[in-house]
Amino acid sequence: MRRDWLLAGGFAVAVAVGGWRAGLIQEAPRGLDVAGFGLMVVAALGLGLRRVAPLVPFGVAVGVSSVYVLLGYPFGPILLTIVWAMFEYARRRPLRESALALGVGAGVSALAVLPRLNGHLDLLAFGLLLWGACWLAVPWSLGALVYMRRQALVRERAELVRRAVLEERIRVSREVHDVAGHGFAVVAMQAGVALVVLDEQPGQARDALRAIRDTSRAALDELRAVIENIDAPADVDALVEQVRAGGVAVELDYDGLVGAGERQRRIAYEVVREALTNVLKHSPLARASVSVRLDGGEVAVTVSNDGEVAGRVESAGRGIEGMRERVEGAGGSFEVRRGPGFAVHARIPK
Repeated sequence: MRRDWLLAGGFAVAVAVGGWRAGLIQEAPRGLDVAGFGLMVVAALGLGLRRVAPLVPFGVAVGVSSVYVLLGYPFGPILLTIVWAMFEYARRRPLRESALALGVGAGVSALAVLPRLNGHLDLLAFGLLLWGACWLAVPWSLGALVYMRRQALVRERAELVRRAVLEERIRVSREVHDVAGHGFAVVAMQAGVALVVLDEQPGQARDALRAIRDTSRAALDELRAVIENIDAPADVDALVEQVRAGGVAVELDYDGLVGAGERQRRIAYEVVREALTNVLKHSPLARASVSVRLDGGEVAVTVSNDGEVAGRVESAGRGIEGMRERVEGAGGSFEVRRGPGFAVHARIPK
């Protein structure tokens, strides 16, 4: 916000200086005075609000510039405030809203110049109206292109997130299917054996029933492990404490991720867990550093150590490539840096 106001202030100075120089070479109905310079500064300073309220600087630029022209001051860079405000509004608002603003702004700006034509309202007036529309059509077109590109990226990211969620559901479904299918198959087989030998060989039937009991318990334990792995809290502090207990010195910079989404927390936790697991396996004597912070709506994760870690993939969904797939599948960025030491950097969007 402070940077926006500094930029708007610098632009206001440039507009005022440019307006003064333009006034030296024009014969305008009214020469520049304190009020004229004030109007130029106000029109430019309104752009300090372009991020928080883009319609305000556009309305201020159009209104103040129109008053400036109607009062008879010389034409000059004050008109550039409308151009910049039009671009900012078009790149931040839907096309229907920005197109309406384009029409209103072009009409008001052109009509403000008509009294300066000394009654010549025929072809020149039509040309002026056309010029006013073209004057704002260019920045509007550029801003609209930026807006459409941003919307396309948002839709693409949402699709990536949806696909990642679907793949995760498929993975969990397969695990549950494998665990339950195996367990039920063994139980059914043992139950069949028990029914066959129940009367003639009660000892064997008892063994089959014990096998059913043990298999059922094992299957339930595996299913519980799958479910707990899904719902387990993404506690980075507890994870780091576990690694420290394993003998690795870990420095932690963690802000709690207040305001982050649950998916961001989960992926960040998994990146930290996998990176620290690599440290435990391949560089147990190294010193590690973990940073997990919320930065502009994205979760920034950095895990580094002063040793060397082999970035191999031990199995599908694990290791460096497993981390990369999870992060990039959520629309984020993932980077690995080697030498000296080893570092993993990830940024996870909402």
